Amino acid sequence: MGDALPPQENGTRARYAPDEIILSEATKDDLTYLAEGYYASFDAEWHDEVEPPHLRPENWTSLRVQRLATRMTPWFSEPNVRIVKATLSPSSSSYDATAPNRIIGQAMWLLPSRTKTEIVNFWRRDASDILGWREKMGWTKEFEDELWSSVDLTKWQDAEFLPWDRAREEYLGGIGHWFLGPIWVLPEHQGRGLSSMLLKNASDLADKADPPEPLYLEAFPDARVVYLRHGYQPLDGVGKEFAMIRNPPESLKPLLQKPE
Repeated sequence: MGDALPPQENGTRARYAPDEIILSEATKDDLTYLAEGYYASFDAEWHDEVEPPHLRPENWTSLRVQRLATRMTPWFSEPNVRIVKATLSPSSSSYDATAPNRIIGQAMWLLPSRTKTEIVNFWRRDASDILGWREKMGWTKEFEDELWSSVDLTKWQDAEFLPWDRAREEYLGGIGHWFLGPIWVLPEHQGRGLSSMLLKNASDLADKADPPEPLYLEAFPDARVVYLRHGYQPLDGVGKEFAMIRNPPESLKPLLQKPE
């Protein structure tokens, strides 16, 4: 989802300089950009698994963005959440003056003051029930069901997000930590160090705490190399296929995977 080695003679693109990128906190005004970025950045295989063609309406390409933006709306009313967006500075040679506010990357974090007492990934279908979003947003059950009608909940909820949260609960239940979910970079901006900037933005803050605060994420196999470079280590227990941590508490150090 977005990093590469420094430029080589084979034509790899140059990494962005820090002054070319503006990192700031996203707002509700960014919801459509955030939803568009998610669909553009994750590969077709993922989308086909969780929103299979047989569940898609005819106008799915446009409707999916609208539905996801609506499902994400309550996130911005929740406390102890940090949603960071990346935009291009006018000083960047890649800057497009016709789309000055275009979001090219995003990282969302649930913060330690939240995760110490609650393990709920906002992407879960039942997060709305647990956190009372339907009532807060004034949605009917029928309206909310429609928002999820193109999603295969057996794959989305039962096979992915629930097992991931159960693993996180086993590792970090009762321990405040930074939880990443999700991070993405638009394909045309991948390989230029933007994901590293987004990760470092959070780890710099976590490292300043005394003691440094754990950061936890779930990584697809092909993305692990990015996180390893930033000090994340795979855990050798439940969810070892995806669970990674930085600044592990003492209780988890025996469960770190040994380097091969």
